[in-house]
Amino acid sequence: MTALPLITTAAGLVDVQTALATAAWVALDTESNSMFVYKEQVCLLQLNVAGALFVIDPLALGVVAGQPSTALDVLKPGLQRKDRPLYLHGGEYDVACMKRDFGIALGGVFDTQQAASLLGWTKTGYGSVVEQVCGVVLGKAWATYDWATRPLNSEALAYAIDDVVYLPKAAEHLRDAVVAADIVDEVAVANAVVSAYEWTGGFDKNGFWKLRDIESLTVPSLKILARVYAWRDAAAAAEGQPAGRLINNEVLLLLARHPPTSMADLKKARVKSSIAADHGDALLTAVALADTDAAPTPPSSHTRPPPAVMAREAKLKTWRREESERRTAAEGRPVPFQLVLPARALDWLKVNGAADLDVVPQLGARRAARYGDIIRSLLV
Repeated sequence: MTALPLITTAAGLVDVQTALATAAWVALDTESNSMFVYKEQVCLLQLNVAGALFVIDPLALGVVAGQPSTALDVLKPGLQRKDRPLYLHGGEYDVACMKRDFGIALGGVFDTQQAASLLGWTKTGYGSVVEQVCGVVLGKAWATYDWATRPLNSEALAYAIDDVVYLPKAAEHLRDAVVAADIVDEVAVANAVVSAYEWTGGFDKNGFWKLRDIESLTVPSLKILARVYAWRDAAAAAEGQPAGRLINNEVLLLLARHPPTSMADLKKARVKSSIAADHGDALLTAVALADTDAAPTPPSSHTRPPPAVMAREAKLKTWRREESERRTAAEGRPVPFQLVLPARALDWLKVNGAADLDVVPQLGARRAARYGDIIRSLLV
């Protein structure tokens, strides 16, 4: 479709504000520049307000990365309403970014990816859902575009608005399917989880524990990894680029396993020549200093849980799998594990037991009523 003109002034937001006041539904998507900068921000906001399409340019409105803005305050009442659906797809990131950049907590969230997942759809990406529901194949040519580019490419702009053009039809189809499958409460719980997302970005000095195959590292290698992980973030911040573009995680692990002592060693570890030229000495110093560091302490998720917790987890997982299989056969449609018992609820139950199901995260009233007695019997 032809891209719409960008809204670049506060006066231009008035039409959006007016449309939001009476619309029966809203579809929303955002585009950010996380692949290109250290401090990302929302660079584009696309809205389908009951058929009226709007594209808002936060950069033109003076929004600065890392600084909460009041630029969209006139839209806040309309976007925070809880009395009508606001359609998202895979909306956790959108929710968190809208809170971070504009202080807007999106209301009435219905996330089509959550609905598709709980209905047991095998392909839940936006393109796959649109193709299945609308019969439209969306292109991917602009998926890695730098949305902070100005002026925006007109084809990129058309690509961006497509994210809300087809979303309402997909959402209406999925809402009907959710009702037919009698999983309204379970989907509502999932949507509430999406609505509650907060921004958790920024540097976490313990984030290296999430890297793949870290369990195989020795203590000396862990010291190096912790040190160069922190060094990488500081260097990336100074250059204003994503840490992973400076040195990717695979190279960090190579440096930890085979500590470099020379520029030649950095080359063997696949550090880019340009990075070695600019940062080689500092990186080698960081590796050398790791010898003086205390051994990093792993988070609780990396320690072996007590036998009682492991036993409860095994019981819950076995029951969840069997119940998923039973309901799939009985209902004649896929019943995924998370529809029976979400992962976060399982993790909470295995640690805390089933004494008070009302406080179990993501369990919900429907599951508690349906499975409460079974869960209690499993965890006695």
